[in-house]
Amino acid sequence: MRHSLISPSPRRRGRRGFTLVELLVVIAIIGVMVGLLLPAVQAAREAARRMSCSNNLKQLGLALHNYHDTFNSLPFREGGTSGSTDGGSVGSINQSNQNRGSGMTMLLPFIEQGPLYDQINSVQTFNGITFPPFGPTPSDAMVYPPYATDVSTFLCPSSPQVKLVGGGNYGLCHYAMSSGDSSLFITWRAPSNATSARTRVRGTFGYRLNNRKFRDILDGLSNSIAMSELTTSIGGRAILGGTARNLGMGIIDSPLTCFQYVSNQTKEFLPSVPTVSLARGQRWASGSVAYIAINTILPPNSPACTFESEFRSVGLYPAQSRHPGGVQVLLNDGSARFISESIDTGNLALPSPDTTGTVLSPYGVWGALGSIAGNEVIGSID
Repeated sequence: MRHSLISPSPRRRGRRGFTLVELLVVIAIIGVMVGLLLPAVQAAREAARRMSCSNNLKQLGLALHNYHDTFNSLPFREGGTSGSTDGGSVGSINQSNQNRGSGMTMLLPFIEQGPLYDQINSVQTFNGITFPPFGPTPSDAMVYPPYATDVSTFLCPSSPQVKLVGGGNYGLCHYAMSSGDSSLFITWRAPSNATSARTRVRGTFGYRLNNRKFRDILDGLSNSIAMSELTTSIGGRAILGGTARNLGMGIIDSPLTCFQYVSNQTKEFLPSVPTVSLARGQRWASGSVAYIAINTILPPNSPACTFESEFRSVGLYPAQSRHPGGVQVLLNDGSARFISESIDTGNLALPSPDTTGTVLSPYGVWGALGSIAGNEVIGSID
């Protein structure tokens, strides 16, 4: 009897899959890895945004020096053209910008925005209205398109680009000009105010102050602030980007008073605050205090407070940013530095100085960095 030479076929093994327990373990491991890596990724992204923001400040610093080399002076913070005698009515919107223009406009040719500057610095007709050089008031962006232009050098990647003023028709600005350690901003069109600005503004920039030179900064270019970050609001009552208004002169006599209007838990203005403006940083074309100015009284990322409804004048306008722990500033020598929220601010219960000259700032290292001729001895600014 012959035996078959064909061996029986081997039995197939069944493919074993993941058990539920193994699957849950893998998912848990992936979750832990994501949890460990995500903060590092976010930190790396913020570091990149902060570096980009610092580069913007350095570009603005170079622009200031090139402007000074060209005109032998620094630009005003607020100023411009007037269609009638200073202090009088200017009539229709197309006569002038009523001396409300921004010093940022003057820097446009020096940050590779020559075409935009040329458009502003020439007669233009939009929507059937003819405008003179330097345009109408900065509140007229709806009829004057140049004011609505977004300028990349004016924008910090960490700050929100939410347009909350004038129906979203304005170009934002996340950098502000320093008016020093005084809360007594000088503004509006009267000739006496231009004179007062030259005798009372203790910082680098002021209202119609277009004759400031680097040689006037007696404390040294590396010891005084030219500009700082200024973040915009995302709406609501948050202190970043907001300004509490109508708080009375108490905040001027004792800046520390401003903190009593803020919730420590939510970092928002209390419901008792009558009005919260969201104007900070909302218009680069406007030289008004709320839009492009800071003073070095309250520490970085503090609330902004003003004593009256007209938020262009007297008040506390701190530097603010969305970077953790502080803000970046531009010194007058063109360098950028990071300033901690915990920087020495001296005695915030004292009123701000009301004069230029060698009057020591009462607000510690932070105040000394804002004044340009206070003759303070500045220690570490880290």
